[in-house]
Amino acid sequence: MLTNFIPFQFSGIKNVFCLFHGKNFPSLNTIGSITFNRGENNTKILENRKFLYEKIAMPICEVHQVHGNKLLFDIDSIKYTDTATLEADGMATQKTKYALLIKTADCQPILITHKNGKHIMALHVGWRGNRIDFIQKAIDEFCNYYQLMAKDLFAVRGPSLGPNQAEFTNFEFEWGKNYEKWYDDTNNTLNLWELTRYQLQQAGLLYQNIYGLDLCTKTLEKYYFSHRNNPNTGRQASLIWFE
Repeated sequence: MLTNFIPFQFSGIKNVFCLFHGKNFPSLNTIGSITFNRGENNTKILENRKFLYEKIAMPICEVHQVHGNKLLFDIDSIKYTDTATLEADGMATQKTKYALLIKTADCQPILITHKNGKHIMALHVGWRGNRIDFIQKAIDEFCNYYQLMAKDLFAVRGPSLGPNQAEFTNFEFEWGKNYEKWYDDTNNTLNLWELTRYQLQQAGLLYQNIYGLDLCTKTLEKYYFSHRNNPNTGRQASLIWFE
């Protein structure tokens, strides 16, 4: 479908599809950011978005991500020419063939489905999202809204800042003692991947239903946008939908 995307499907759930976008759109020979006003040429970004929307070939839902803990349900899609205005860091839907789009550059895109393949959720989880327990809140709201059980959910984490690259020199101020288990004080890094797995399990997901693409956006700079490498970098896309 899209050669510069990594496709993913959950085991045993044949109608739910995920795609994780890398840095380049080879067919356009251009840097493939899909977010406006990040220091790039917006004309090129518009081309990237048009290419993405046409290839996905279904309505795409998108929010203005703000590193908060708000989850929105069954929102309307937007045009590729539009800038997302609804502020949130998560979306959920039960609409068939409506793709949920998360934009990242080091933060974790977390895509979630119920085993019935009829309810999906997409979360943007930066370290602040981990710190404010956004994962727990979103899963609780998702399950309450659609009357689901967390043990029946599956999750996958997309490319994001790796364990040896998530540096926090002000650990006591930014995190605190409750997070010492995931902190390596020899190099001042925190394992966000393992913290996210723990938080997903605490929210009720089974260990075997949690997946991860262990691709570090900072060290794989050729393939992924990374805010740690360049604060003015673009954003890559992660999408989930069901048919």
